[in-house]
Amino acid sequence: MQKQPALEITWIELGKLLAHRQNANVMSPDVMRKLRRHIEKTGRYEPLVVRPHPTGQGCFELINGHHRKEILEALGKTHAACVVWELNDAETLMLLATINRLGGKDAADKRLDLLESLSEVMVLEPAELAKWLPEEETVLSKLMSHEELPPIREAPELNDMDEPFTVFLKAGEKKQLVEALRRTNNNLASALMTWASGR
Repeated sequence: MQKQPALEITWIELGKLLAHRQNANVMSPDVMRKLRRHIEKTGRYEPLVVRPHPTGQGCFELINGHHRKEILEALGKTHAACVVWELNDAETLMLLATINRLGGKDAADKRLDLLESLSEVMVLEPAELAKWLPEEETVLSKLMSHEELPPIREAPELNDMDEPFTVFLKAGEKKQLVEALRRTNNNLASALMTWASGR
């Protein structure tokens, strides 16, 4: 098996990092605030992906990391950790169309296990933890209380659930979804409605 070379991190002045004019990735203000808190507190972030700018002498074109650059500037930083890739225009456009859009999605049951483990090691109240995580404070409160939720007697069986909620889910995904919603909601039917409306 061929060994891949290690990625080299290069520190580049923020003023030399120019946004690609066709970047379409947008981050909500709430997520931006959480990302800023993380960078401000830890100083850690995923390196920005850039290429040598095709027309700007001595500059670099941002491919991935537009929001991180914006946050670093707001925090008064002068340089950003970057990975420089040699790319032509076609490769750059392909990455802009994919790297900011392709990503994994948490499995509901594994996400809940992760949050429960996090709640055991963090000495933070749910309101404080919610400032860092995408979950609402109410969900985190239930997870961190470690209380057993009462059984939901009126909860539908998996096979009896309305098709609009489940027709597009595989059997295993349906089971994971229901288990995750049961663990964080007292009313499964209402939770399903909320989940489905957000799809």
